[in-house]
Amino acid sequence: MAGTVADVMVATLKASGVRRVYGIPGDSLNGFTDALRRDGASRLAAGYRRGCRWSAQSRTRSTPCCR
Repeated sequence: MAGTVADVMVATLKASGVRRVYGIPGDSLNGFTDALRRDGASRLAAGYRRGCRWSAQSRTRSTPCCR
């Protein structure tokens, strides 16, 4: 069983089929970011919300499995 709430969140996302997480790094998310890093999950950090949205949207549009 996972050790922290963040570990449980990452395990739940992985079990749900999530392969990539987009987000804005910051102090309030350090635990979650560390859990993603420990798990080896693919993550993309952006400096602001629009950057995350654009990255996720372009990935979705360019990936055949997501069309």
